[in-house]
Amino acid sequence: MKNWVKIFPIAFCLAVFALFILFYLTRAELYANLGSYYTKKDNYVAAQNYYEKSYLLGNKNKDFREKYVNLLINSPLTIDAQERLVSIAEDGQKDQANESARYFLYNLKREIHNKYPNNYIQQASYNQKIIHWGKMPITYSIKQMKDVPPDIIKAVNDAFDSWERASSARIRFERVSINPDIAVSFTNNKIKSPNPGEKYVIAYTLPDLSSNKLNEMNVVLNLSNVDGEPFTPNQIYNTSLHEIFHALGFLGHSFDKENVMYVSQSNEVIVNNERREISDADKSTLELFYKIRPDITNASELHYEYIPYPVMGDNADVSYAKADEAKKYINKAPKVPSGYIDLAQALINQKDYDEAVSNLQKALYLSKNDDTKYLVLYNLALVYYFDKEYDFALFYVNKAKEIKDDDELHLLNAEIYKNNNNKKMAAKEYMYLLSKNPDNIEYVINLTNIYISKHDYLNARKVLKQYIKRNPQEKKNPRFKPCRLLLL
Repeated sequence: MKNWVKIFPIAFCLAVFALFILFYLTRAELYANLGSYYTKKDNYVAAQNYYEKSYLLGNKNKDFREKYVNLLINSPLTIDAQERLVSIAEDGQKDQANESARYFLYNLKREIHNKYPNNYIQQASYNQKIIHWGKMPITYSIKQMKDVPPDIIKAVNDAFDSWERASSARIRFERVSINPDIAVSFTNNKIKSPNPGEKYVIAYTLPDLSSNKLNEMNVVLNLSNVDGEPFTPNQIYNTSLHEIFHALGFLGHSFDKENVMYVSQSNEVIVNNERREISDADKSTLELFYKIRPDITNASELHYEYIPYPVMGDNADVSYAKADEAKKYINKAPKVPSGYIDLAQALINQKDYDEAVSNLQKALYLSKNDDTKYLVLYNLALVYYFDKEYDFALFYVNKAKEIKDDDELHLLNAEIYKNNNNKKMAAKEYMYLLSKNPDNIEYVINLTNIYISKHDYLNARKVLKQYIKRNPQEKKNPRFKPCRLLLL
């Protein structure tokens, strides 16, 4: 009798577990059958939804997977359908469904690039992500300086107008005086060209990001060349064209001299003093770029046709293209830090951390302004974080904070502490982030999980309850499913 008492709880748990597995397997098969039923009824939306539910429940039946892929391929190619195809193409299952999904996405990429010929979209990513504005009009301001002639200001305005016309009005700009999306300012800093007799147009654009939000793009234009001679309005116009495309989110370059985004605005542009034309390749790239759903944006108001994968390829493709672009840029301008920063970001994605650090140290040595130094220091912190060298990562976070203390650094700090098992400091950082942005669901989930891992269920519940009180519509968000009991 005593043995039976000991065995019963174990047997009961095993029985419950078996029923649980059977229930989920049964649900997966049921959803697959419903997907097949709605496919025959030509109700592709319902069919996709049921197939997706079956797939998420772990249905690995080869026949089911093949039917699912065929349905996706032969249905309207929505953003959701593209994401589902990518999921199957990348899930590691070596079957016909995986092969068909990869083959379809490969052909889709070819079709897209045939539709937008001569584009250089492959260079568009920033830290392996697509960044651009998500609503129109995009606002911009020009910081007035007493020594900036009116015709220089007009040249910058003309450049904004030219990009608007080139986009066939898909891109619209509005000049404002406060809180712009794109902030244009001027400088007279002299940065010596690395090559005798060659004068680079000195200008740069830096994004202001927090988590997955694009806050602002900062464009800085130099008013004079290395000899102290003022640039003409046409030269400022040409430089502005280049930097405005960066400010639209395209932080890469072209290697065709005919394109506005050519890797360096060289001596030829300055000497001729003629306004550049936005090329067909520039227009094609811009049009395609703003049809890709961004990873980082300021809003979600625009309609998109593609996710990044079918346009750019997988992470390996993007990383290779970015590294190749950076090496070419370094060859053209070996004393300009941005090439080394871009190469380091590609190397981070390839997990070549030592080479990434080497390139970032070169960039730090070449950096002439605080914005660039901040970007280098942040990336140094990032590479050491990925390499699990947490003390070095914290060191560079603190060095970056000396220049600018922003949310991005606190978020990286929180992740460093969390992965280094310093849950107290990780929680402190997320509490700080939530004090500034209490409705950020990522911060809420991460802080809740930290408290749960510490068995501090009262504080975990408090964080969730406060968030749901402000956002009652989020109560049924599936992301809260693992901690649903805390919401009761």
